[in-house]
Amino acid sequence: MTQEIFHVLLGLAARILSGLTGIGGGRGIIVQALVFLFGFSLHQAQGTTFALMIPPIELPAAWAYYKQASSTLRVPWLFMPASS
Repeated sequence: MTQEIFHVLLGLAARILSGLTGIGGGRGIIVQALVFLFGFSLHQAQGTTFALMIPPIELPAAWAYYKQASSTLRVPWLFMPASS
């Protein structure tokens, strides 16, 4: 449980530092911290940060297109098993 708290604190610190320095995102900070502080391999850290980007970026974009009737939410589920 304590490691999860440190992950949350890392996210908050990355958000604050990226905002203060103007780097636009905390991926660079989070990858380095996951490797050096949490013992992740570089590939694990990179994969984790890609997973972090999906909810705040992709989901609102898909929802916006859906609300404008420019997309359907039924069809993507058919593609997902084959594209993984």
